[in-house]
Amino acid sequence: MGIGIIEPRQLVVPGTIQLYDSNQHAGSTEHLKHTADGKTVLAPQPSDSPNDPLNWSLWKKDFVFFILLLGTICSTIHGPLLSPVTVTLSEEFNVSINDIAQLSSYMLLIIAVSAYVFAALANVLGKRGIFVFAMATLVAADAWAATASGYHSLFGARMFSGVGQGAFECLALSNVPDLYFVHQRSKRIALFWIFLQTGVYLGVPIATQIINMSGWHMAFTALAITEGITFVLLFLFFHEPAYRRAHIDPLANMSEDAVLEKVHVSEGVTQAEAGDIEESHVEVERPKTFLQNLKLYNGRFSQNNIFVLLYRSFILTFHPTIFWAATAGLLTAWPVGCSFTIAAFMTAPPYNMSSDAIGNMYIAPWLGGLIALVVADPIFNGLSNWLTKRNNNVYEPEFRLYATIPGIIFFIIGTVGWGWGSDVGTPWYGIAIFFGFILGGAVVYNAGVIGYIIDAHREWANESQVILFVAKVKKR
Repeated sequence: MGIGIIEPRQLVVPGTIQLYDSNQHAGSTEHLKHTADGKTVLAPQPSDSPNDPLNWSLWKKDFVFFILLLGTICSTIHGPLLSPVTVTLSEEFNVSINDIAQLSSYMLLIIAVSAYVFAALANVLGKRGIFVFAMATLVAADAWAATASGYHSLFGARMFSGVGQGAFECLALSNVPDLYFVHQRSKRIALFWIFLQTGVYLGVPIATQIINMSGWHMAFTALAITEGITFVLLFLFFHEPAYRRAHIDPLANMSEDAVLEKVHVSEGVTQAEAGDIEESHVEVERPKTFLQNLKLYNGRFSQNNIFVLLYRSFILTFHPTIFWAATAGLLTAWPVGCSFTIAAFMTAPPYNMSSDAIGNMYIAPWLGGLIALVVADPIFNGLSNWLTKRNNNVYEPEFRLYATIPGIIFFIIGTVGWGWGSDVGTPWYGIAIFFGFILGGAVVYNAGVIGYIIDAHREWANESQVILFVAKVKKR
């Protein structure tokens, strides 16, 4: 493998691919499909079908992914939505602060449980139907919350919304390997993190302004309207990203055994028969019409039992690589812990901030994350390409992990600065800068880890992303 990566004992290494034509073995990759400029090998190799999502035009891929990103913003804004009115709701419903906190804590539990279920269903039924159902659930839940007149009614609405959030927070990123080749993924993963943090951190100042002007009911009304518009876009233009492949792809980012088990064994098709099916199928296949793309059910994508897949999701939690990657969620959860303390010391001297001002402080971590990713992604994407060429044009998923180094450094600067600054009374803009460093480091670190997991374990994309984001949710 080279470049500091330990040589494996197995013959097939998931994620290790010939990304550029080999200089040592001329002609070894010339028969494979390349980008339009002929410089980069397409990995994974797409089929010849016009309905293969890998063969969609780049603008269609990006538009489909953008719709998912809008859904992710709508989903993640639920967590901080009630933060500005915690005391107000406690007085209005005549319940304790702890009861109000449970409006979010139990919702997070529902997100975690539903995410595991959606991961199993996505492997069997595809993803379009799941996301359409999830967005419809969010619209209904927030319309319910907007009309809630009591604590128990609002509690029910929040729990119902957790079902919809489970799909977007924990399954949206798994669409990246469905739609994009390896050389296209880095930017999209970074973009996902920007949108994810937009909902979490810009949700606070936006919700604060709406609630101060029109009350908390209007905040849910505005959210339901936004989700309704997103639902229309999702239903009309989010076409099924899952695809049944009947060929063994040498660059599929998974072991041959995994491909055989997933495609041939489960469907009772031999490798020779699969080749015949692929050839005959492509000859008659036509691009799907707009109405055909609106179908919510496109047949089974796997013959495996859903309960077996659900069990696999739980077991994979203890896979060493995935378990290690899940611990990266601690870094993303730490800024949430800061949000629990920011009001306690910034409403007191020497800051004496109002609730509006504290809400605006959440803009700082969002900007920190945005700046970090905008600057870091081109650097580490370039580093990955450079290392690949140094490694005889062979790409290793481990090249993504170099991003964890500055991620940890930025995170340490932010956390140490936050603790020191709050202790000595650093000016508010100093606290804001440290807040930005915390989230900036966290998102750069997580972007590198998730890019590695997606490339190294493509066959576990659904399960691994659910495990990673459930771990993050549990730490909130």
